[in-house]
Amino acid sequence: MYVTADPKSSMPLNDQIKEQIRLAVATGILRPGDQLPTVREVAGRLRLNPNTVARAYRELQMEGLLTSRQGSGTFVSENAKAMGEEEGRRLVAERLRKASGLAADLGLDQKEFAALAERALREAVNGRKKAEGGSDDA
Repeated sequence: MYVTADPKSSMPLNDQIKEQIRLAVATGILRPGDQLPTVREVAGRLRLNPNTVARAYRELQMEGLLTSRQGSGTFVSENAKAMGEEEGRRLVAERLRKASGLAADLGLDQKEFAALAERALREAVNGRKKAEGGSDDA
């Protein structure tokens, strides 16, 4: 699992970590039962205070996305798949709100924005199919 942190971002570091873990669960990169790196490993790699990583893990545990097993580590919880799908939809909606704000600032109407969104989704699906060796008909 590769998590990054941007200290220049307006988003707090622990929130950046949480969002990336949620997204990894939503996309299936992390699956129920997968073990996460230790707090110390993540903190060392990102050059962060271990308390920052521990806070992110703890908050995700409180949400039910992660579970901790004494002496074994931190794991993706068994109910994480459903939670991840819900979180994925929330992230898409959030990013669409931002994109629609930009579209409105640029003077695009609803029809133009919808066409751009449909094309972007079609290109993403086709790109994924090509990467998986499948057809690019969508």
